[in-house]
Amino acid sequence: MTCKAHLTAAVAALALVVAGCGGDAAQTAASDVGTDPAAGMCAPDMPDCVDADLGGNDTGDVFDAEAEREVAEAMLGLAEDELAPDVRIGRRGDEQMALTEDYRLGRKTVDLEADADGTFRVVGVVVELPDGPETFTR
Repeated sequence: MTCKAHLTAAVAALALVVAGCGGDAAQTAASDVGTDPAAGMCAPDMPDCVDADLGGNDTGDVFDAEAEREVAEAMLGLAEDELAPDVRIGRRGDEQMALTEDYRLGRKTVDLEADADGTFRVVGVVVELPDGPETFTR
């Protein structure tokens, strides 16, 4: 068999594989997802898939923006090891951290600077509020 014949056979086999990938299964899975970005992303036939909790306020509680502002202001000056586990660190000294771009009410992102003793302390807090993020600085 010549090189041209091998190449032709390989292209034909590849075409068959690609044609098999575009069947009804792929179209069905995509159509099961829905158009609402907040809708569940798990296909109905995927028992091991768990839809993520997007942090919605399902309890009917009213979000207390003023209380969140007070918490953010109280965080100014705290040492890094005094921060709650759910606080994001946006910057630590000269090191800028990679952050997600999702918006979660009440989430706080802090900037840290080293003090004279080398302890990293909060010098800025951004709190995500219903009317947009607010920044508090020292």
